Amino acid sequence: MASKPTITEVENAFFPAREIRDPNRFAGRKTYVEEAYYALLSEGTNIAVIGNRGIGKSSLARQLMNIAAGKNELLDKLSIATDKPLDFLPIYLACGKETSSHTELLEKLLTIKECLLDWSYDIPRALRSLEKYQPKFNVGIAALGGEKATESTFESTQPQHDVETVFTNVVAAIAEEKLAKNGILIVVDEFDQIKDKSGFASFLKSLATNVPQVKFCIVGVAHDMQELIKEHGSADRLFAGGIINLPPMASEELAMIIRDAERSINRVIEFDDNATEKLVKLSQGHPYMVHLIGKYAFRHAFKTGCKDISNDDIETTLKSIAESGTDPILENRYKKAVASSGQREVVLKCLAEVQAGNLEIHTADAYKKSIDQGVDNPSQFVGHLVTDDFGAEITKIRERYYRFSDSLFMAYVLARPPIVDQTVR
Repeated sequence: MASKPTITEVENAFFPAREIRDPNRFAGRKTYVEEAYYALLSEGTNIAVIGNRGIGKSSLARQLMNIAAGKNELLDKLSIATDKPLDFLPIYLACGKETSSHTELLEKLLTIKECLLDWSYDIPRALRSLEKYQPKFNVGIAALGGEKATESTFESTQPQHDVETVFTNVVAAIAEEKLAKNGILIVVDEFDQIKDKSGFASFLKSLATNVPQVKFCIVGVAHDMQELIKEHGSADRLFAGGIINLPPMASEELAMIIRDAERSINRVIEFDDNATEKLVKLSQGHPYMVHLIGKYAFRHAFKTGCKDISNDDIETTLKSIAESGTDPILENRYKKAVASSGQREVVLKCLAEVQAGNLEIHTADAYKKSIDQGVDNPSQFVGHLVTDDFGAEITKIRERYYRFSDSLFMAYVLARPPIVDQTVR
């Protein structure tokens, strides 16, 4: 008989708060892992992992870093044919909203200890290049705080160098040391958070010419690639064969996440077939939603001594997630869209329910469903939902057709219990 899992084990069976780093817990996505692996093998090819929020981009990027470092567990697990293990030096940075431009991105890569700074310390030529940057990087402070220094403890007579030149010289010096046979892989997560991306495509083109041993992997949304290609005509060649466009996960892949979580606690707690099907359907292809709902369903089951999670338990979990504001961003967006209007909430949910496989919403379907639930004038509320006052959560794509601006929010709309009593006033 399996031993009862600890609280820690139950709490870490699902991972809504971070990407999946363990290849044994990475579910499905064989086609896209294979595409990413081939892009790593291809000389001169940069990589872009793009897709909607909550779709698993960061998790794939983490697996890509493992593969680049010669760890082939996931490739073996998915039966993907390989040559000898790769040998890249993998570097990872999540941009965050405070990154204003591509030059600030390069500064962070140079001065954050976990990125390129430690390597620069050990390579005199790289360190000299850093010291030439004006205003200079105070390397000692940067090592501790990971930020560019506002004051310098060293005055240099060297001419001023822009950050692009410094970055190029530093990575060239590191690459020449042959620390990794295949070169340097730099993963930039949350690339879409950079406010001004202008200049990055031109820089990548220059870097590819001057330091071909450096490969970038940017993680973001499709619009990022459109911006880069629009800025520089040859940007599409820099990513030829390296654009990984992640779609929603298949139902069987989402179910694999649930089964893996159950195995991690020796199946002491399990979802029954109906609950599994419900959770998969509610998630609408977003692994984040499986992890979010699954985590709190496990927690509730552990606290109550339940061993089998049912549909009713899923409903209880959804109510708890909503009431506690477990995901405050999605919850606040939902409340802004609804704004205490029962009729607007009905319309919002009907829009999510009738969304077709191509993510398009035909208003005739949504209006009929809304009217059947007592809404007097559904078109009025659709008009509200496209405006900033209610979060602009849907977008008109052509006459009588709309789309949710964020597919993860659409999944949350489907899953969240109504705020307002659905006996429409």
